[in-house]
Amino acid sequence: MPLSPLTPSDPQRLGAYWLAGRLGAGGQGVVYEGYGEGGERVAVKVPRLDDPAARARLAKEAAAARKVASFCTARVIEARTDVSEAFIVSEYVPGPNLRQVVEESGRYEGDLLLRLAIGVATALTAIHEVGIVHRDLKPDNIILGPDGPRVIDFGVARRLEVPATTTGPMLGTPNYMAPELFAGRAATGAADVWAWGLTVLFAATGRDAVADREPLAVVTRMLGFVPDTGGLAAPLGGLVAAALAQDPEARPPARDLLLGLLGGLDGGVRPADRARAGGRAETQGRVDGRVDGRVDADGGQAADALLADGGDVAAGVRPPGASRVAEPDLGTIAEELYQELSEGERAVAPEVFLRMIGASEDGGETIRQVPREELPSGGGPAASLLTVYGAAGLVAETDAAFTLVHPALVQAWPRLRAWVAEDRAGLPVHRRLTDAARSWDRDGRRPGDLLHGSTLDRALRWAAAERRNVTLIPLEREFLDAAATLARRTSRRRGMLAAALGVLLVLAVTGGGLAVQQSRAAARERDEANARLLALRASDLRRRDPRLAMLMSVAAWRLGPSLPQARGALYDSLSQFEVDSFTDPDVTAATAYATSGDGRTLVAVRSGEVTAWDVPAHREVRRFGGVSPSVTGAALRPDGRVLAVQDDRGVRLWDMASGTPMGGVFGTAAVEGSIAELEFDPSGRHLAVPEFRDRLAGWWDVATRRRVRAGSGATVNAVNADGTLGLIYATGSGRAELWDLETGRRLRAGWLPEKKDLRDARFAPDGRSLAVTQNVPEVGGLKVLLRDARTGTPLKGDGAGPISSAVTFGYQGRFVALWEGSTLRVLNTTDGLIVVDRDLGTPVEELRFDEPARRLRVRTDTGTVLTLDVSILLDRPALPGSSADGEVLLGPGARVLALYGAGELRLWDVAGSRPIGAPVKLGESWAAPALAFSADGRKFAAGAVIRRGVGAARPAVIVVDLSPSAVTSTFTVKARDATAVDGLAFSPDGATLAVAPMALGTGSPLELWDLRRGDAHVVQGVTGSGAMAYRPDGKLLVAGNDPELTLVDPVRLARVARPRGSGSLAAGQYSFSPDGRRVAIRGTSGLTVWDAGFRGASGPAFPVTQGDNSAPVWSPDGRVLAVYGSGDRITLWDESSRLPLGTVFDGLTRDHPPELTAAFAPDGRTLVSATPEGVIRTHVLDGERAAAAVCLRAGGRPDARTMEAWRRDVPELGQAGLCSR
Repeated sequence: MPLSPLTPSDPQRLGAYWLAGRLGAGGQGVVYEGYGEGGERVAVKVPRLDDPAARARLAKEAAAARKVASFCTARVIEARTDVSEAFIVSEYVPGPNLRQVVEESGRYEGDLLLRLAIGVATALTAIHEVGIVHRDLKPDNIILGPDGPRVIDFGVARRLEVPATTTGPMLGTPNYMAPELFAGRAATGAADVWAWGLTVLFAATGRDAVADREPLAVVTRMLGFVPDTGGLAAPLGGLVAAALAQDPEARPPARDLLLGLLGGLDGGVRPADRARAGGRAETQGRVDGRVDGRVDADGGQAADALLADGGDVAAGVRPPGASRVAEPDLGTIAEELYQELSEGERAVAPEVFLRMIGASEDGGETIRQVPREELPSGGGPAASLLTVYGAAGLVAETDAAFTLVHPALVQAWPRLRAWVAEDRAGLPVHRRLTDAARSWDRDGRRPGDLLHGSTLDRALRWAAAERRNVTLIPLEREFLDAAATLARRTSRRRGMLAAALGVLLVLAVTGGGLAVQQSRAAARERDEANARLLALRASDLRRRDPRLAMLMSVAAWRLGPSLPQARGALYDSLSQFEVDSFTDPDVTAATAYATSGDGRTLVAVRSGEVTAWDVPAHREVRRFGGVSPSVTGAALRPDGRVLAVQDDRGVRLWDMASGTPMGGVFGTAAVEGSIAELEFDPSGRHLAVPEFRDRLAGWWDVATRRRVRAGSGATVNAVNADGTLGLIYATGSGRAELWDLETGRRLRAGWLPEKKDLRDARFAPDGRSLAVTQNVPEVGGLKVLLRDARTGTPLKGDGAGPISSAVTFGYQGRFVALWEGSTLRVLNTTDGLIVVDRDLGTPVEELRFDEPARRLRVRTDTGTVLTLDVSILLDRPALPGSSADGEVLLGPGARVLALYGAGELRLWDVAGSRPIGAPVKLGESWAAPALAFSADGRKFAAGAVIRRGVGAARPAVIVVDLSPSAVTSTFTVKARDATAVDGLAFSPDGATLAVAPMALGTGSPLELWDLRRGDAHVVQGVTGSGAMAYRPDGKLLVAGNDPELTLVDPVRLARVARPRGSGSLAAGQYSFSPDGRRVAIRGTSGLTVWDAGFRGASGPAFPVTQGDNSAPVWSPDGRVLAVYGSGDRITLWDESSRLPLGTVFDGLTRDHPPELTAAFAPDGRTLVSATPEGVIRTHVLDGERAAAAVCLRAGGRPDARTMEAWRRDVPELGQAGLCSR
């Protein structure tokens, strides 16, 4: 639903809800998009009420609407009729409406049409169950959301006892209104059934069955309408024909429609549903499609189950890919823009947005316009920030003033919500100060317009000690200075107080007041404000100055150890890819750069002078002159002892220790426009010299000063370390040529590409492997060929692409680094996997592996060397012999690790670093085994296809007692059609094991195995899944997740319908909190936390990247959630605030499929993760150890250059909190 801006007559907020804009307006009222106190997105309707009687009717209708079960409907959250402007708040359903989908993507057919019809019938059944009718059902009021169709807009709904005739305003849409309504008869559920039939016809044909024309023509057409249902399959055709009977008495109730439709599915309605459908006592109360209505004597339990069936079936009807994508919420848009801001823009963002928030007379907040002269520093970063948010439609400029386009951004954006919360108490003070200062300045700065008395005291106190995210602009500071000066003149007592507060003000605005704060509370608040500032700036500096960012993170934590932002900064510092950055302080465009083989030395050649820098130490180590002033290229021998430079005469070598030349000029002069680089090979014996225009270099033997030539006489363009093999591809045509340089013979290498398609080639340091980048348009660019240099045998990773054009080997050929522009990828040649895939944000010129330090150094074209931590690539597995395609699971408390690979299951004591028992042979199968631990970690189960005895292998389960390690039972699943085991879950007491057999097609019923007796109960009608879990009290089992989560009562062996009004819950992964009161769900709509009864979400969704589906992990105290997903990262989230606590692990890839397992240690001070390869990592979480680890990673005490950067970036803070050793 498109969002239109609020009009001047629209309210900014209603009750606890801030309004973002209009979703629609009509004769019945206006519908707004709004946001609640927790940032939840809602729809707010303000109906038009003509008299007190209408308001009374609305109160009754709203009360009834709140009782509607949220099956395929938008749940009514709140209704306020006791206020001057009555309103109704309902669940916001993202997505296009049915009319938009059909117009853009075409009509519905077959199974999808049937499921759509079931969804709408389910909604009508739920509405009629509470005794109301919708009265305006049509394609425009059906939203295709992420969890299926939802019927919206109960604005014209009416209870049965309220007569509705045509004598008053016509309520509804004429070409979807039932014939009897035009005759003045009362509206019943039969009118909704009529509209259902027309809606189904619209979806099936792509057009309205009765065109929306002149009202009289529409009425005439309706009174004689006969539907054409010939194109609809049974049972849908017959039900639509019945629904469109002219006599309302002949139309089936919505409930009967739903039962008939469910029976039309493959296999029909489930037996349990048929039982629910028959033999009921009925009493007055429910709309049944006629004048009267009926309700089940069982209190509605069967009705809930029927609605659950309908909701499950309809959940698969979602907007097609070609349909419009639902707009993200305002908070998501604002946060995405924030992440793109520069450091300076982020620093002023809190103040810019807080200045747009005013104080209303009732003590709440409102939106205000901010003149340009009120912006921090008069513009600069603030102006560019406003440009960014203005382009996105979130900020508007009118008459040289800025304001929020959508007032609801105050609550929709968690970051702004947090800023407001921090400064809420001071906002009214600041607004009064700003308004008074502007009036004072506008009217000639008269003394009588200055603040005085308690108002002045309050303003001074706020400015000196209470501000969090706001600085004073010069006008405000001058105003307070003038007011304080006047107060000192007029009253000795007041002057003393004003002077004291004035001193605090001066100290606060100049950054020197930390040490003189007299109040411990004020000092703590100021420390926390500075901690937030440091954490923010650390985030902005992680790429540009990683070492300074780490130091700021430590300082932020020491100032505010309890702040989520400070903790997050520590975790980010421990996991960040970039660990250092050094830039030549004298960089110029004409400087030629070169780095040593490990990247530790950077050499700059300019204006006839050579300067060498120790990159890790950030210090100059050598400088000498005498070099040609026309140098265009430089190369440093890998050991850093010899420098080669090329100018307009040729190439010359220089001894770096003595600063003297080594022999005369050789090679060719610099070639203008060449894309080749002067460079040494890894052995230092050969030098590549650019000499072919627009092609690559030819290689020279450094010792003999001669070209390295093939037997044909051509100069080679790649040579191995010992000079025995050479490759030619820069001259001539045809296929690239591989030559044996010892014998002078050309070797057969039919695998090599055409010369015109070859971009780069490199031999591995041992000379045995060859990497070639080839232009292949059909793969979208370049791919890399990795081959045995002599035989051409493909190696792991051969053919990877689209990839990049430059290649560097590292760690004896184990890794190959490839880059194109700013994109860096690293390929592991042992398994062919991409283990690093990152955009560095700046073009790469040269790349070096520092193998002893486990670092990768990147030189850019701006004289910067960026140091990257690649140590995780070299982490050795605790359990060698595993593979990336295995399965892995950590038990509770991270005490035991289960690892499956190559048909074998192994258990590992994490703390003791030893195996538990002997490996268990499971055999290999097409399906990965299901793994599960009991809640106390004492039992373990694995489900797989296992051969028992001489018979055929069948899906079976083994159960292991871990103390001592022994297989206590093995059993075959009951389902004869099962082909594998999809999922397992222990009951809280470990006595029962839920088993989900996997079968082709619809799947097999869930089995609950009593481990003491060795037998099982089958839960008919319920299919389990790979994600299953018992609630900690053992009274509920979450047993399925396609298309919706399925709840099971494990005692009654029956499916449980969710409570009315709980909404729809799409598939995903889930985990219960340690106290059993909440459940975290990771699905298509992101990460949400619900109450353990699944009645509804306990707050807004977390702003977690969608697309990943790993189960969230709770900390032992239930305050933190660890989420593994996007970009192969583990991120911590604060459950109460929904704020990120930082990334504790960064796997360095972009779209890595979820494969890690993670668990908190019992004390919550560490998080343990493990990979299918058997690599176990421990991630420090407690502040002291994390701060110490960050200091160690940053190199301890900061050097002079880092301190200079510190004083430049945070001049208002001293050195307190920095690493001391």
